[in-house]
Amino acid sequence: MQHDTTTTIRSGRRAGFTLVELLLVIAIIAIVLALILVAINKLQNQARATNCLANQRQLALANQAYASDNAGRLASPRTDRYPPEGPMKPVPNSWVDTAGALSGGLETVKSLEQGALWEYLDQNPRAYVSPQDPTGRVRSYSFNAFVGVGDNDYDHRCDDLWLFPDPGSPETPDTIRGQQFKTVTMAQIPQPSRTMATITEDDAYGYNTQGWCIRVRPPASTAGDWIDTPAIWNTGRVNISYMDGSIDAPNIVYEQLERIFRQQNHFAIETGTRPAFRFMSSILLPGIVRPEIQ
Repeated sequence: MQHDTTTTIRSGRRAGFTLVELLLVIAIIAIVLALILVAINKLQNQARATNCLANQRQLALANQAYASDNAGRLASPRTDRYPPEGPMKPVPNSWVDTAGALSGGLETVKSLEQGALWEYLDQNPRAYVSPQDPTGRVRSYSFNAFVGVGDNDYDHRCDDLWLFPDPGSPETPDTIRGQQFKTVTMAQIPQPSRTMATITEDDAYGYNTQGWCIRVRPPASTAGDWIDTPAIWNTGRVNISYMDGSIDAPNIVYEQLERIFRQQNHFAIETGTRPAFRFMSSILLPGIVRPEIQ
């Protein structure tokens, strides 16, 4: 009888992982967990951005509802009832009102309650705060300073405070020289679906004072003068709503501009071709803010 010469060597030891194999498995698990955490964080950020935009849609629609109940008159973008510089009467319908509603230089819920839109937002303070806002403020949003103004003084036509266009500049185009406008009612806005209603603003003063504004006026130059800057919580994007209730998050904040915003935060200057400034100029009041002064 012929025997098989193949033999099986059994060491008698129990099979198991070597140290190298164990370390490899741990490394793989760590990488997978890191990827999962990144994905979860991304999803959470997207959810917060979506909720922020939903708030802004609600704000724009609340302004429409307010106008429907007030002979078409929109709420003012100002944040107090007091008149700015010049011979102007007090603002009776500011969307929030910080008069007597500041504590330690910060806004309180009382400013929301005193505002024209409080009842139209179901008395819900959460509607005023972006889930992306890390500051702990009671309000993250500002209204477009070019909308809901012009009733008090036609010479102050941005938030009833800033001159626009500059009537004294020799470089003001003849087509708009001496132009008067007001946007007290929705009917006075040429293109509501392209006109910004609200924006997230991270204000250096501790709360968002007055309407959101940039200086779009002649003379045109190579610099973009940001009177206010947008919040940059949404990774390059700026969360906005339009007067018709639509929403958007345009990707306009590039690396250099983000550094400028972080350093200056208020009254920032964008140099070069100023693409972000030109975009924001185009949605402040299209049909009146024309390309030649952007």
